[in-house]
Amino acid sequence: MKIAVVFDCSGTLVDVKRIIKEIESQKFLCNHQTVDIVDKKRGRVLIVIGEKIDLLNLDPNMLMKNLLERIKWKITYCHPPIFKDNILKDSRTKVKELQDPAYILNRFKIETDPGYALICDTIEGKVEYTIATGGCLFDGVQETIKELKDMGIEIYIASGDSKYAIEKLSMLIDIEKNHIFPEAHQHLKKDLVLKLKKEGYKVVMVGDGTNDVPAMLESDLSVINLQGGKVSKKALDIADIRIEDIKEVVDIVKKLKE
Repeated sequence: MKIAVVFDCSGTLVDVKRIIKEIESQKFLCNHQTVDIVDKKRGRVLIVIGEKIDLLNLDPNMLMKNLLERIKWKITYCHPPIFKDNILKDSRTKVKELQDPAYILNRFKIETDPGYALICDTIEGKVEYTIATGGCLFDGVQETIKELKDMGIEIYIASGDSKYAIEKLSMLIDIEKNHIFPEAHQHLKKDLVLKLKKEGYKVVMVGDGTNDVPAMLESDLSVINLQGGKVSKKALDIADIRIEDIKEVVDIVKKLKE
């Protein structure tokens, strides 16, 4: 039997430090998933900055829209209807709003490269939240990936995180470059699962967020990792199996092979 395991990244393989700033209140949020914030309001999008930038050395007074005009970015999650052209119409939000959470993240020792994101209201044309993320591998991730590969299992990573962050992760845990899918929105994750099933694989989807739900629903077996302590209720409700430790995936796959 051919088996493939598709992993999400943040909250699934990586213990994430996610610093979110709400611009209107100028407060920092704790215990929030970005996709859940997007889901709370129609027209919102989650934008991931898709390249490595020297954020803390940029002019804090630069307009955010001017930065977005210069760099690569991608919408990885949304709450339709959305109006993409309005993303660059915010003429008030400055780069400082993104630097603030980045400075806080900088206080932590992280293994993965920092990633930056925005949540925008595309109906009103404004940036509402800024996000800086980084993290460390959960205990047992490297061992789990090695055991699965030794069993002949095909391993994939499909994550909404930036390309450079996922490439750094893939080097840490020895995943082939053609098996990683960064900046992956929920439909791309689902399409990957469907493609693997069409190729004859039994597919296990391991995730923790709302954007993993479509892929989890299409998989032969869906697993939610509770190791990070913060998961989406939608993902929790539909998961076939709940685990407290990423190493449990090995025994799950062994049983699937029987």
